[in-house]
Parts: sequence; structure tokens; C-alpha cells
Amino acid sequence: MIKDQPRARIAIVEDEAILREDLARIVDQAADMDVAGIGDTLEAGRGLLSGGVDVLLIDLALPDGNGVDLIREARARLPAIKIIVVSIFGDARSVVNAIEAGADGYLLKGAGEQEAESAIRTVLEGGAPISPAVASHILLRMRERAAGVRGEPLDAPLTEKEVNILNDLAKGFRYKEVARLHGISPHTVADHVKSIYRKLAVNSRSEAVFEAVQAGLIRLND
Repeated sequence: MIKDQPRARIAIVEDEAILREDLARIVDQAADMDVAGIGDTLEAGRGLLSGGVDVLLIDLALPDGNGVDLIREARARLPAIKIIVVSIFGDARSVVNAIEAGADGYLLKGAGEQEAESAIRTVLEGGAPISPAVASHILLRMRERAAGVRGEPLDAPLTEKEVNILNDLAKGFRYKEVARLHGISPHTVADHVKSIYRKLAVNSRSEAVFEAVQAGLIRLND
């Protein structure tokens, strides 16, 4: 009698509760998969890494940092782990950055249940599931690099105050903590953040940090 094949263990790191629950349900409904653990922050994700995890589903925009950092750590600690980014599409650079860090696939948020389950199965089989819209931007970014194209300078550079606030946010401080550090109200911090997002053409903290680093506006400690 042939032994049953081991069930794949899937860890999920996503800060949006609805999507987190949807991903967990997809895994639970699969006959040959189990949820190995669920986290909503970078720190919680680190706690999920173990030799028993086969696939890590991870968002890039987490409350306490960029999911790319966890991708690098997971790849270093568990070379055989499969990693799928489940995130919105920011820009080609963020996609390439995640893949260079060790991601095996990139699934856009909002993908259907069949597409999500198929992506997990594909990566377990050694494939590289990437949403078509993402793949086209990866090709564009690769062509830009081959041609030596550099990112365009920002049309509206951040003010000194905005740079300082973004630096604090990059360190993981919350709005209330940033407000206390700068002697301003949390509402004022929120206004500054809106201005930062607008100038950098982003929609999340991790994207803002990434773009600012790429533009040389801030520098993260190793």
C-alpha cells in the first residue's frame, strides 16, 4: 500500500483580515494542504518560519515593515521554502525587488480562489506562478535595466520634515509615536503622510519607503 503523500503546510502573512481569512479558507478547503500558521505583521511572520512550512504567502505592505525583508530572511533560513507574494501591484521595481529577494511567484490581490490555489500548487511543483499583468511589468523593468535606464527624479521632492517622518515610519513607529517624537498631533502626521504618498505616487508605507530609498531620500540601516 502506498503511503499518503504529506500535506503541504502553508503559512500566511497578511494584514488585511478579510484577505487573510480568504487565503486560509482556500488552503483549508484543499484536500492536500494545511494552514501552518497565520500572521498580520513582519514580526509575527518571523515567528511562523519553521522547517515545517512548505509555502509562505506574504503581502509586501505590512504594518511594521516591508515584506521583502521577511522574504530574504525566509530564503536564508529555509532554502527549500516556496514563497508567493500576494499583494497589490505598486510598480515594476517593487515586483522585481521581491523576486530578487527570493520570491517564487507574485499573485495580485483580488485573484479568484481557483487562481490562488493553482498558484500554490504550481509553486509546490517547482513552477513560478506570476499574474500576467505583473509579468509584463517585470519584462519592462528588465528591458530598462538592460538599457541602463535610471528612475526619473521626483517632481516634488519631500520636505525635510517629511523625510524625517518617513524615516521614523520606516523604523516601524506608529503615527502616535511619530507625533510624540516631533511634538505634533497624530492628525498632522497623517497630513504629512498623505503629502508623502502624493509626491511619491504610492499608496502604502512600504511603497513610500521603497521609493524614497530608491530616490536616495532616506537610507535604511542594514
